[in-house]
Amino acid sequence: VSSFAEMQKWLSEGNKARVTASTNMNDKSSRSHSIFQIQLTLTEDTGSSITQKCSQINLVDLAGSERVAQTKATEERFKEGRNINLSLMTLGQVITNLADHSAIPPYRNSTLTYLLKDCLGGNS
Repeated sequence: VSSFAEMQKWLSEGNKARVTASTNMNDKSSRSHSIFQIQLTLTEDTGSSITQKCSQINLVDLAGSERVAQTKATEERFKEGRNINLSLMTLGQVITNLADHSAIPPYRNSTLTYLLKDCLGGNS
């Protein structure tokens, strides 16, 4: 994108596409995680050379974990909740492994942690 307004448009489009549903615990429960990545590139031409500086910002909104018994979920909501809880559990395992250096973090066990690997694993 080349402008702030265009970036806002894409953020709005992503939010519109996000899955929400009513549960026993929340009228408009987010049933998905959201990651909005902004990549910035600054190109400088000094005359004798061209340099580029690249940065990435991740705006992450995680779906909340829910106890199935409390939500009285339908089969579809149950599957969504199970997947949300599994990805949040994997995120917790990754953070724990990074903090105590006990094992290789299981980034590939979840799409969420796989997509966030660079910013979680110290490459940011």
